[in-house]
Amino acid sequence: MSHLLARIHRGLILFNGSLAGLAMVLIFLLVAGNAFARYTFGGSITWGEDTAIYLMIYGLMFGMSWAYLQDKHIGFDLIRRMLPPRWVHWQAVAVDLVVLVVGIGLMVSAVEFIAARGGRTSSSTGMPMWLFQTSMLIGGGLLSLSALVMGMLRLSEHANKEVSS
Repeated sequence: MSHLLARIHRGLILFNGSLAGLAMVLIFLLVAGNAFARYTFGGSITWGEDTAIYLMIYGLMFGMSWAYLQDKHIGFDLIRRMLPPRWVHWQAVAVDLVVLVVGIGLMVSAVEFIAARGGRTSSSTGMPMWLFQTSMLIGGGLLSLSALVMGMLRLSEHANKEVSS
């Protein structure tokens, strides 16, 4: 089970990191191309700015999950340092549970938001807005999955330490 969890963990890191990086590259190319067109041809791509914003939101959602999977997210180290060493592990598991709930909440909010406003069309791109609003649903799902995997990894590592000692 622990080997499978480690493979899922590595796969999620690769998936989220790759898509966050791809979003950053696409944003750079789009913004640079738009600036080049503006200064050389006197106009820019009409859908460029909005698309860059939507790509940034998708990139943020993938990056959020990527950071969580590597414990590179913002944390409250002051609280962690004040805890007795035997409680630090359980504090991390409690944070994983809270993040799991937050991710599920983000997914529920996204479904409600898409249901209420997903039928609209973007005026700049001409694409349905649900394509862009789905980023919240994907981000919440990936964050929930990341928290679940991290919590299970922490619990299996703790169990392995207890067995070996």
